[in-house]
Amino acid sequence: MVYLESPSTDPYFNLALEQYVFDCLPRDREYFMLWQNDNTIVVGQNQNTEAEINRAFVEQHHINVVRRSTGGGAVYHDLGNLNYSFITDVGDDGISIRRFTEPVVAALRSLGLNAEASGRNDILVEGRKVSGTAQRRHGGRILHHGTLLFDANPGMVAGLSLI
Repeated sequence: MVYLESPSTDPYFNLALEQYVFDCLPRDREYFMLWQNDNTIVVGQNQNTEAEINRAFVEQHHINVVRRSTGGGAVYHDLGNLNYSFITDVGDDGISIRRFTEPVVAALRSLGLNAEASGRNDILVEGRKVSGTAQRRHGGRILHHGTLLFDANPGMVAGLSLI
């Protein structure tokens, strides 16, 4: 597996880098990417952006709004959030979420955290959601990415929920 770490906190750069790895890097390798976005709302592929954001709050706080290539709900990113991506061929187990959540849960447990996979695509620590995931499949490849919330600004998250 090839480890990649984005040098940028620009969400436009990071999502473009993720897409470039998915589309252009050699397919004989698997990729694991870590990245962070500063002050961003990332909306899912099929969401209505205007319905998902509080436009006045976004503009007042200079929050980036970007769309990702996977489904799922809108999420807030700041520097208290670490994002990860797995990019690989489909393999025998297809698009199983477990294939990608298990290594993240194991990594969190190795740090002494009581982590578990829960529901369809969440990771919990001490019963609280710290990660949501999404994925897409195209041309025999999978992009699976998720968030790891560790120290996000709760005031920003609360303000964003006032839609």
